[in-house]
Amino acid sequence: MADSVVSQYLYLLDSAFDYSRWHSVVGNLNSVQPENWTWIPPGGDRSIQFIVEHIGLCKIKYENHAFGDEDLRWNDRLVEDESVFSTVPSAIEWLRSCNNTWRRSVAALADEDLLQPRKTNLGESVETRWIISAMLEHDLYHAGEINFIRFLHNPELNWYEDDHLRSVHLAQTARSDAGRP
Repeated sequence: MADSVVSQYLYLLDSAFDYSRWHSVVGNLNSVQPENWTWIPPGGDRSIQFIVEHIGLCKIKYENHAFGDEDLRWNDRLVEDESVFSTVPSAIEWLRSCNNTWRRSVAALADEDLLQPRKTNLGESVETRWIISAMLEHDLYHAGEINFIRFLHNPELNWYEDDHLRSVHLAQTARSDAGRP
């Protein structure tokens, strides 16, 4: 299993979602201050809070269409309790739940399943590996967006110098604790 293509996808998905301090969704969310959470940049149209909800909803929808019964629509109520978005920690907890469901479905795949067509939330059939790659890229894109909005709101803060060594240590510890290289 350690050398399987699926295991490599899982490693990359984990890195994009949580294990990389500088490029992951959760890594960037961990530095979001309460005053950054709902702030919308001048000329922008969404807050970090909105982006987090979007990331989670996409994980729910893509998982449902690729691995489930394909019955979820954008106008369905996909979040039972909107108060999960009131704070960064509660939103991260909700987002982790969405990601865990997505990750379990990917983890259940065999390598030969990666070329099989599956549905996207838009109803098109594509190879499973395309869907996994799209979700990986989706996390990385929005992690950067979160980082940029955070910087726009607090340009005087320098997260790199303060957090770099600590974050490298935390990432290595998390990988080690999870049994990953």
